[in-house]
Amino acid sequence: MIKKRGYVIWPVYLDASVSRSKCRKVPLNLAVKNPTTEQIAAAARNLGWSVEIEPGSHPAFWWRKSGKVIIKPKEPLSKNGIILRIAQALRSESRR
Repeated sequence: MIKKRGYVIWPVYLDASVSRSKCRKVPLNLAVKNPTTEQIAAAARNLGWSVEIEPGSHPAFWWRKSGKVIIKPKEPLSKNGIILRIAQALRSESRR
């Protein structure tokens, strides 16, 4: 979902324990297990993007109060491009 102030990124998009048919947006080799909004926000900040964290739950997982991250990149990128860049940043941090 695009908002005026940025793109909405849900943690479920990057979660290795969720299947692609259930909302994961990245390949399994880029996914991380149970990412948090704080981890996603930190990865986006490291990329130089502005970030806001808001409460909420993804409609497919309405019982999980995971929150969402609103990201506004400095350069023009698609939502999928943003998700892939964040996934790569999270994956490199988890390997350290």
